[in-house]
Amino acid sequence: MTTKVRKRTKNSGFMKIGVGNVRGLYGKEKLLQEESKKANVDIAVIPETKKKLKGSQELEDYILLYSGVPTNKRAAAGIATMIKAKYRKRIHSYMFVSERILQLRYKLQRGYLTLSAVYAPEEGKTEQTEEFYKTLQDQIDKINKNDYIIVAGDCNARVAKIPIDGIFGHKW
Repeated sequence: MTTKVRKRTKNSGFMKIGVGNVRGLYGKEKLLQEESKKANVDIAVIPETKKKLKGSQELEDYILLYSGVPTNKRAAAGIATMIKAKYRKRIHSYMFVSERILQLRYKLQRGYLTLSAVYAPEEGKTEQTEEFYKTLQDQIDKINKNDYIIVAGDCNARVAKIPIDGIFGHKW
């Protein structure tokens, strides 16, 4: 599932935020960067990365922030965010909450935007889902009350397999 959100920024007038589920990020960084660049996406949220550990990676045109599981666990979740490298100085802070939640605080012309990138547990995992949403709510409650807030990612809500024109990305 993909989505776009536009928010006014100082330089470009608008910020384009996209969500694309890659079903495993390993070896797809370059392709993802090309697709994001083609769609002119400023910030891309990438759920289901199945990437291990937490960290950042400098790509050609983007900065990749990722949060995954420890090396001794099977990688089944993972969340990442890609930010255009030219906006590096606007990144105020970021936090790896878990392998399913990553938060990014971004400086706007006036104020801040806090983006919570999420990848919810699959349907039927009730206990994990409840813990995920409790953690997400706790994190949202901690956000500065003056920040703009966006929660973007894969909430694993089943709707249908209906293609939508003009969406960012495709089936990887």
